[in-house]
Amino acid sequence: MKMAIATPRDIDAAGELLQVLDAIDGRFGGPWGDPDLPDDLPEFLDGETFDYDDEEHLKVLYNHLARLLRTTPNFHGRVIGGMCYVVMYDKNEIVDLNSDVLDLHPKLRGLLNNLAPTP
Repeated sequence: MKMAIATPRDIDAAGELLQVLDAIDGRFGGPWGDPDLPDDLPEFLDGETFDYDDEEHLKVLYNHLARLLRTTPNFHGRVIGGMCYVVMYDKNEIVDLNSDVLDLHPKLRGLLNNLAPTP
């Protein structure tokens, strides 16, 4: 299975999402949700479309994010930051940034080929 490589615009958007999650996660130990509302947005919507004009939808969205941020503190930094700013960083030579899909950098691929046993 192949996955399309992230574009510079994808990485910029992911960085912005990281900033938004950091802003919500400003409290030590993560944010607290409203205990009177659900904390699972897809379950709450039950097939409905999310309505940004609906205050209850917005509060359940916040509760869902708060639960994620409290349950696994800084997951967003490790996952988004790790992928965007470590794995995709050209100087680390992990990913082939000239490929349309996620592929190992040619140097890594060459090293692995040299380590593979010959039949």
